[in-house]
Amino acid sequence: MQFQVPQNIDLEDKIVGPLTLTQFLYVLGGGLVDYIMFQSFAANYFGLFLVLGIPVALLALGLAFFKVQEQPLSHFITVGILYLFKPKTRLWKREESYPTVLTEPTKKEKKENENVAIPKHHLEKSELEQLAYKLDTFQVDTPVEEKKKFGAVSAAFEQLLKEDKKK
Repeated sequence: MQFQVPQNIDLEDKIVGPLTLTQFLYVLGGGLVDYIMFQSFAANYFGLFLVLGIPVALLALGLAFFKVQEQPLSHFITVGILYLFKPKTRLWKREESYPTVLTEPTKKEKKENENVAIPKHHLEKSELEQLAYKLDTFQVDTPVEEKKKFGAVSAAFEQLLKEDKKK
């Protein structure tokens, strides 16, 4: 069985003559606004009608037919309005989260844990890579805090290595 594959599916359908629905609505809306202004101002204030009517007609025709970089003018107007009202700078607010560091258990915890068998923990390569990545990318504001936290992390890491060698 052979089926026809639709071509040019990104093109809008032509509804009224050579116009798509959106083009037709833009031209119709601009024409209606110009017609209402003509009926209101043409008899007494023809100059006012020309001053107001010509920009409305040009805007309607521009919205219907003018494209910038293969995009309709309405897209650029929408993006321009969004640009005016949205913030221009993006701020990154860092959340202070520090990696957990192993601490020495209290005497009470030591007594409770004496009878519990601790499973052997073998450091995998992926865990070492994660720890190295955390150490490489972790940033502290002051050098004193950095030394303090780095010393605690390295001490905990050395303790893990010693425990691993003992087992």
